[in-house]
Amino acid sequence: MQISHSEKINSTFETLWALLLDKIQHPDRTIKEITNVEILEKYNDGILRQMHALGMTIKERIIIDEQNKIIKFELIENSMFTGYFINKIEGHDGELTLSYEQNWIPITPQSKKIEPKLPQIIINGVQEMKELAEKR
Repeated sequence: MQISHSEKINSTFETLWALLLDKIQHPDRTIKEITNVEILEKYNDGILRQMHALGMTIKERIIIDEQNKIIKFELIENSMFTGYFINKIEGHDGELTLSYEQNWIPITPQSKKIEPKLPQIIINGVQEMKELAEKR
């Protein structure tokens, strides 16, 4: 299921980007459903991360592309979903738009039960990031 949410953010690119980079290592600060975050490996262009949410272990290869203002989270070895998640910034300072896009495809009956919870989690995550960015 592909879902997305965008918000206008009154902030600088540097502030918002720094918050998104921090969210890679501390996603539980803006998404309350996440627990037990572990950084497994670091690469030149990102990291390998594992965490728990919604009763499953989520392992992701995270690719950081500052030039294109995109951070991509690719699911790895997930028992319930395949797919990716994207954080994207568009616009310029003072008129930025932050978008979260999730394209997770359910592969088990259990994952179909989790799917209805995902849109609100994404909306809450973007709104929490907006609040943090506009406070700075």
